Amino acid sequence: MVIEGLHEKKIFNHDFPFRILLNKDLNFSYPPHWHNALELIYVLENRFVVLVNSHRYELEQGDILYIPGGDVHEFCNETPTGKRVFLNFEFSSLNSLVNIDQLYTQLRDVRLITPEERDLYLAIEGEIQKIIKEWEAGGIADNLYYTARMLDILVLLCRNTPRNLLKNHNGKSSIGLDKIGKSLEFIEKNYTENIHLKDIAQAAGFSEYYFSRLFKEITEKNFRQYLNEYRIKKAEILLNDPSYTVSEAAYAVGFSSISTFDRLFRHIKGCSPNEFRRLHTGMQPPISPQGYDNR
Repeated sequence: MVIEGLHEKKIFNHDFPFRILLNKDLNFSYPPHWHNALELIYVLENRFVVLVNSHRYELEQGDILYIPGGDVHEFCNETPTGKRVFLNFEFSSLNSLVNIDQLYTQLRDVRLITPEERDLYLAIEGEIQKIIKEWEAGGIADNLYYTARMLDILVLLCRNTPRNLLKNHNGKSSIGLDKIGKSLEFIEKNYTENIHLKDIAQAAGFSEYYFSRLFKEITEKNFRQYLNEYRIKKAEILLNDPSYTVSEAAYAVGFSSISTFDRLFRHIKGCSPNEFRRLHTGMQPPISPQGYDNR
């Protein structure tokens, strides 16, 4: 797994669009992130707290949480022990199916499924337990089995979508979340350019004010903060490459001012770019005519 900005990438192995993780870590938490794949969380032991688009979900033992792809979520450390199963599935792998887009609109909302919804809960829990059993035992065509069970779960969710679920539980429309997801992808592709909030807001079809507020609510960062942190993360990679000077790394990730890069790097990482380089590579900074790279 790799997190760039908030975007979690490379979550699947061997190009198969399914992943299962059993987590028993003590004091487990995970920072805000999003991915294209949908996610199901099944709590086997104790409680578990999840924030999705800044909305708090308190899962009791046995509860199931469905998170559609593109929603920013994080896992909170509020219980020292616990046991949870995470299932991820890439919905886009079904794009060849006829009318699949119509079904996707019914799967755009976060769903907390508890034993109070007896029939739906028992059906989905049963499918998840089948997946866990197959994962533990292994078998021929297990990938096909996982896909079939995930399709069964999606069918159950589609056929049991409450009519009043026109928006996500925290009040943000599905359209807004899709736009933010596309905006984050835009940043990842264009972070080296001189991009501004107004450019992305205009491309998303929102006013600058509304887009700025929505961006902050979903990512918990303002646009400039997110962009700067993303650029610094990319700069870290270049600083580990001896062929780049600090100045070259700064310019390569989109900064036009070396002093701004230095200030933001110190603020975000707690050390200067050259200190970071020495700590991680043992490299001594090259002598620079401007003196900057020799700090």
